[in-house]
Amino acid sequence: MRSKSLVLAALAAGALALSACGSGAQEQPAAAPAAEGQAMDHSSMGGMHHGSDGVQLWAVQSGPLGTVVTNADGHVLHRFDGDSAAPSTSTCTDTCAAQWPPVLLENGKQPELLGVSPDKVGVLQRADGTRQVTLAGWPLYMYSQDDGSLTTTAGQGTDGKWFAVAPDGSKAVTPR
Repeated sequence: MRSKSLVLAALAAGALALSACGSGAQEQPAAAPAAEGQAMDHSSMGGMHHGSDGVQLWAVQSGPLGTVVTNADGHVLHRFDGDSAAPSTSTCTDTCAAQWPPVLLENGKQPELLGVSPDKVGVLQRADGTRQVTLAGWPLYMYSQDDGSLTTTAGQGTDGKWFAVAPDGSKAVTPR
């Protein structure tokens, strides 16, 4: 338990440091989400927004993959090349979604952001009616076998289509 607390403290400290170095884009308000794939309204927030439903998008230095987006438990979030960013479309359902659970957001809720630009965050409505969080249009997922340690590349490159996501929505790459 103490180890988990130390990891979370390190995550928070790293994410705060990253958010302090963010670009002016984080301060730009985005349109309220009225339809699939649109950005969420974060105009009232500064560098950090506290969501009320437990969904977090934190920019964190992972070591093996550089800066990636995680949730508060240290689980790296991923994007899938079988999806589309324009328009935002999720194709991972059923068995796929069991292995790669989508990051879901309740209607009317907003995620907690730290080091992730609010104008990059949106939602799409999945075929089952749930709302999936997107980053730069890309639907976000967790990898069911990720241990939350940030020391491995669990899921990275799976089937040549699954990649950890960077804070700008691009694929995370191993630093050189």
